[in-house]
This record gives sequence, structure tokens and C-alpha cells, in this order.
Amino acid sequence: MNSSKKKTNLPISLPCLRGKMGDWYYYVTLLKFGEVANRVSLPKEIDSYYKNKEELKLGDWIQRDLEPNRTRNIVDYLKRQSQHFFNSLILGIYEGNPSWQDISVNTNKEYNDLDDNNLDYLSRTFGILNLEGTEDIFAIDGQHRAIGIREAVKEDAKLRDDEITAIFVAHKTTVEGKIRTRRLFSTLNRYAKPVSQSEIIALSEDNNCAIITRELIENFPLFKDKILINKNRSIAIENKNHFTNIMVLYDIVERLLTNKPVYGMQVEGYDKNNYITTRIDDGKLKKDIKICQKHIKELFTSIHCLKRFFTTGNIDRKLATTSLLFRPIGQNILFDAYKLSLKFQKEKDIILFFNKNTFNVKNKHWKKVFFDKKTGTILTEKSRQRYATLLILEAIGIPIKRTKKDIETYQNFGIKPSDILK
Repeated sequence: MNSSKKKTNLPISLPCLRGKMGDWYYYVTLLKFGEVANRVSLPKEIDSYYKNKEELKLGDWIQRDLEPNRTRNIVDYLKRQSQHFFNSLILGIYEGNPSWQDISVNTNKEYNDLDDNNLDYLSRTFGILNLEGTEDIFAIDGQHRAIGIREAVKEDAKLRDDEITAIFVAHKTTVEGKIRTRRLFSTLNRYAKPVSQSEIIALSEDNNCAIITRELIENFPLFKDKILINKNRSIAIENKNHFTNIMVLYDIVERLLTNKPVYGMQVEGYDKNNYITTRIDDGKLKKDIKICQKHIKELFTSIHCLKRFFTTGNIDRKLATTSLLFRPIGQNILFDAYKLSLKFQKEKDIILFFNKNTFNVKNKHWKKVFFDKKTGTILTEKSRQRYATLLILEAIGIPIKRTKKDIETYQNFGIKPSDILK
């Protein structure tokens, strides 16, 4: 819809339920993907039709920048995943002549227990929504989904007959009407709660990293009773029995298997966006599980402190001499460094480093980086993690790239790569 000339669609009749919430009447129906592609417009597309009719423009208040990657991910998901499913689009509608037609519900021998009140309610609720084709329709909630559907049917015509639930609400072009729709737009976006990362890990059947994380927890002997199931990346200092938690383990799996860059440095692996949105076949999944197990077992049986923990099943995180590898920040550093060591065939050097070096806050260099003297706690800022990772990589001979900010941090700490090898 690049043209400023308004497009007219054919009339259509849609099966519908009519409901009321607060002072909003809404209409729940089904739209084929092809109809979504043809009828739902971006606010800026609608505004381009009405250059000389300010009262009909939606204005900047509902304009949201489309994120190309997000739209592309939706297109790929619809094309690749045969079990694709979306929640409802909430659509504003104005102009044209949309109309509602009741469907009369009568009793029969099977349903003769319905009284007049029930019959009246059903007749008022079930109906047909008629669109003549000249309406302006825009997404109040679901703009990326709507445009993703539009692009997907361009690339795969078979998707045109898929159906999605759509909830229509009437938008009025008066000042008061615009305020009402703006408030609804704001409310939907303010109270919409995205699915948490922990919920994705626990439930997703499309995110391969989530599937593998669950498999490692449930069936990898090394991790039996060693992974904490919680909803954040922290692990209590009093915890003596768990190596890490489910969210950090997910990060480890993602790091091992995908091409997610390590601080701007390219690495090999599956395309991250595809791998966490589209399930691979079971055969490949089993191979990837074995790859993770191989790398984890190699590290955890070769690094002395880790081998000791997985043998005894106990660690005291309160001690200053306890390795930072028992903290999420240290685990991230280990696997970020290990991923790049694979690229440069320096795996043995990484293992040797963590075996020779006292990677704890008793060490004066790491104390300077990670220990807060005032609070007696570990500092976990991403910038410190980044600094430490780059320092370790440089120390074992892996070429790194420092940004201007990295160089400032490096100079502020004043620790040389050779210092942490002593």
C-alpha cells in the first residue's frame, strides 16, 4: 500500500460474537490471512489517504516503528512452523459502513431447556459483521503480527486461507473518539505482559535452546540435582548444592550452539534467531544435545574446581577463595571465552588458564574487578564481565577487538593480560 490512493476491498460477511466490556462494544470474528493482508493498514498508510482531511488522520499517537527483524521473524515462523498460532489482533475500524446483523436463536427438541432470557442473550450475541470494503482498519494491538501476515502471504500464497481471531472496536474521528482509542492503545500496551524468559525455557517447543536445556536438566547424569529451577539468573551465596540455575544454563546452551557474537566478535553456529524460533527435526536435536554434553563434560571434568564440585556435590560460595566459576558472572565468562577458543583452537589454553589461575576475589586482580569493599559483595555489571572476558582472551593469545569504551575501562583498571597469568 505505497500509493496514497485508498484501496477498496470486496464486501465480506464475517461470523461474529458481540460483547461489552466497560463502555466498549467489541466484535470478535475470524479473518483469513488474505483478508488481513488486504484490509489492515499501517496508521501512516491510512494517513496518506487523507492528506487534506486532518480529522480522518490517526496521527503520530498510534504510529509505532516497525522492527524489520521482528517482522521477518514472524514471516519465517509462519512459513516454517506448520503448527503456527497467534493470539488475537485488536483492530480499530472507522469510515465505510460496517453493520451488525443479529442471528435469531430458537429452541429445538435437544435444547428445549433454554428460557427466554437465554434465547434473547444468544440472539444478541451471535451475529454477522458485514464490511462493505471501504472501511479503514488498523491494528491497535498486533501491528507486527498484521504486517508479518501481509508479508508472509506474499511469499507463500498457501497461507492466505489460514485464519486468525480479530477483535474489532469502533474508532470515532471526533476529538473524544480519538482520546478513547488512544487510551485503549495505551492501556493494551501498558498492561500487556510479555512471556518471561523462564516461561519460554520451561514451555517452548519451538525454541531449540529451551528444549535442550530441559533435556540436560532431566537426563544428563552430570547435572542430576545440580541445576536450580528459578526465575532469574542469580544464585544465593548460601546455596551449596547447585552449580547454576536454569536461565544461566539456557545462556550456556545458546552460546555453545548459535552464532550469537561474543562482544562483537563473530563465531560459528546456528543462526540464533532461527534456532530459538523454529524447531529442528528430532534427529538434529539429538545430535545437538550430544554436542552440548560433550563440551560441558570436557570442561567440567578438566577444570579442577569444577571436577571437584561434581564429584563431591558441595561448594561454599561464601569463601573468598571459591572460584568465580560458581557464580553466574564467572560461568558467562567461561563459556564466552570457551566459544572463541573453539574458533581459534585454543580450548586447552582456556582449560589451562582456569586450572592455573586463582579466578576468585582473593586474587588481587579479580578483587579489583569484581569485589565491592563497602558492601562485601560481588559486582556483576556487564561491563566488568566484558572487561574480564577480553582480558582472559588476550592473555591466552586470542585476537580481540576493543571499542573506545573498552579501552577506557582497560586503562582505568590498569591490569595487563600478563598480570593474570602470574
